[in-house]
Amino acid sequence: MSQEISRLILPFAVLAPDRNEAFSDEAEKAALFCLAEQERAKGGGIVAKQPSENITFIAKVAYPFWLHPFNKADLLFDGLNTTSHTLSHSLIQDIGVFIDGVERSSSSRETYTAFLSDNTSYFQPSVKQANTVIKGLIADPSFLEDFASYLSEAKPLDMPSSEIAPLPPTLDEASIIANIHALEELKTKLAEDARSLNRSMKLLNATTKGFTKTIQAEIKEAKDEFNAELEKHRGPVEEEVGRILRNGDEEIMVVSKRFEKELLHLHKEKMKREKTRDRLSSKIARCDVEVKGSAARKDKAGERRWKDERGKRKKERSEVESEIKKLERDLKETEEKKGEELFRLRSGLDAKTQEATKELVEIESSRDAKVQMLTQEMEKMEAQTATISKQIDQAIRQREASTAAFERLGLSYGNNRQPLVYVPFYLVGFQSESRRRYAHYPPSCVNNVRLLVKLKGALGMAKVKQLLKPRSEAIASFLNRFPLVLEEKTVFERETSEAAVKADILRARNAKESIRRGLDQLKEEGWLSEKEHETFSQRLA
Repeated sequence: MSQEISRLILPFAVLAPDRNEAFSDEAEKAALFCLAEQERAKGGGIVAKQPSENITFIAKVAYPFWLHPFNKADLLFDGLNTTSHTLSHSLIQDIGVFIDGVERSSSSRETYTAFLSDNTSYFQPSVKQANTVIKGLIADPSFLEDFASYLSEAKPLDMPSSEIAPLPPTLDEASIIANIHALEELKTKLAEDARSLNRSMKLLNATTKGFTKTIQAEIKEAKDEFNAELEKHRGPVEEEVGRILRNGDEEIMVVSKRFEKELLHLHKEKMKREKTRDRLSSKIARCDVEVKGSAARKDKAGERRWKDERGKRKKERSEVESEIKKLERDLKETEEKKGEELFRLRSGLDAKTQEATKELVEIESSRDAKVQMLTQEMEKMEAQTATISKQIDQAIRQREASTAAFERLGLSYGNNRQPLVYVPFYLVGFQSESRRRYAHYPPSCVNNVRLLVKLKGALGMAKVKQLLKPRSEAIASFLNRFPLVLEEKTVFERETSEAAVKADILRARNAKESIRRGLDQLKEEGWLSEKEHETFSQRLA
């Protein structure tokens, strides 16, 4: 791998889309000098006087990143190994054990049914996660997108160079290869898990389907067997039932006729008395008319005679009405007796037919019970299989999603080499007595002096701060951690400081003349006022 390494470097500054003027190397250095001076603590203080800081160096430092092919993309690694990426996937039960269990239990339906009941939650989603940490791997989508778009601007890095301090990578090639192998093994394992899960689901469904076919055959066999038995007994039973029904119908007919005869006699008697009552009512009405007529003629004897006749007829009518009521009670009682008698006959008839068909009912009940038992067994087996299959399908989807995540880990570079790509940024060192601190400026876009910048200058704000804008928020955020790395790693800080001092733009040959010309350019373009130009020039001297 070492023989294939190519070293590339990205530009620090590119022109913003709305800027047409060129931006010289002298202007770049002058701008960084101005920014460093503005960042430098000037000392002072009323209560506790603070010492001023000195600039120990302003150097263009290059941060190393490895690119390494993986599948159809290229993975990006942090050359200083300050970051890492964790790949997570949910844990599942041993798939091989489940497959062995299906195969072993498929020898009989009883053992297979017990296996399903015991393993209904075998692939229940687990909250536990398996984590694989890949040291140095950068997988932030925003960072990868920006980095990939800048790669077309990369140029070969000439080594050595006095104007730039490339940081030596602490993540070596052997570690990267080990990380790649770990990723490949994890991806292979996840893909193999998905295949094994697919196989287990197919085996489970096929085994269940085989047993359900067997149960369906048993259901058909049971129906055929019991139906044949029913047919054998159905003829004699139907003959006996027919005889019972015929005899019963005859008894019902005899009883019905007897009661109908009684009812007819009672209705006849009632009808006769109703006619007698109607005649008496007519006679009573005539008597009323005659009484009124005799009274009008003042025929006392006639009036008395008709009144006596009317009283006699009313008495007769009252006796007839009493007889009618008695006949109505007799009719009701006879109807009730008829209903009770017929009900008794029908109940007895039902009991006899039930007794005659007892054997057929017994056979049908045995048939239906066995069919129901087999059907419930089949439905339970299918339901448990569906539950386990749903869990397996979810596990497959999780594995496939985890595998698909590998495709989003890298970027497209389109080069067969594994380059070491450097991202330049400016590092400024400050020192006050024994205290050291650092400021950094990420890769930037060079802005144009717009109206907003001029307005800020009119309000007393330094316009030069608007000159350089971070080109990528993701890369700028990543580089923000660099000063913390310097604080945490003393040896690395010393080595970086020594390299930065050698690349200090203030110590290079003709550095001050070059920066002064850059200050003139910034003033001419409108980034520095006359006073700012004079102040920075004096500080430079």
